[in-house]
Amino acid sequence: MLAALGCQLPAAQATATNAQELPEPSSVLIAKSVRVWDPGTSVLAWNLTGSVKAVEHVQEKDGETTITLATDILFTPDRSKLPATASAKVESLVSKIPKGADVQVNGHTDSVHGAKDNKTLSTDRAKAVAAVLKKARPDLNAKVKGFADTQPAVREDPKDLSTYAANRRVEIIYAG
Repeated sequence: MLAALGCQLPAAQATATNAQELPEPSSVLIAKSVRVWDPGTSVLAWNLTGSVKAVEHVQEKDGETTITLATDILFTPDRSKLPATASAKVESLVSKIPKGADVQVNGHTDSVHGAKDNKTLSTDRAKAVAAVLKKARPDLNAKVKGFADTQPAVREDPKDLSTYAANRRVEIIYAG
């Protein structure tokens, strides 16, 4: 039993066949066999700061508002179907657009070519967002355009994948 606990017995004592023949363990043997668990070194704490990104960025400039939607969060790669949870978020974002406003919905991709053509992908993603916009706000006049990778938000850097992600977006632009 002591061997199962990690105690090493001298060879002469290791030949005992029953519990009555085993020697009393010394404090040194007991100390070697006991493992103390310290939760402070065993449990990892995860800091969420910087790891959760907003799906949108809103910018107002020269009387125009641009809501930029991060497509990495909204869409599966090479897909243009919005999940229901994303639709609810888009609906809440467009609630502040003035009644009857003209709205431009622009789709953008990075320069990487995937299974789907980037021009088609950017247009289809813009159409998906515009469909949610029309459902939530039928009073708005939405125009859709796909730009593929022709209007990057940032210069892409192969050493920094976030630059590619910044270019994959759908923008909702309106006066106000």
